[in-house]
Amino acid sequence: MNLVKMMNGKDLCKTLGISTTLLYKFRKAGMPYHQLPGGRPYYLVDEVIVWLRNAGYRQEKIWTK
Repeated sequence: MNLVKMMNGKDLCKTLGISTTLLYKFRKAGMPYHQLPGGRPYYLVDEVIVWLRNAGYRQEKIWTK
């Protein structure tokens, strides 16, 4: 069974070690997220990490290009 980790923005920032400002910059750059009508956005962690790597980011202490 393959479980998908869904997170809200706050939890994603904590998991990735990024600020909310950087989260919004990533979203503006096309980072994938999902949102139900009238609901808050949520993120699939594996999907976000794949996007970051494909966008040229790598993680040392923080995600950088």
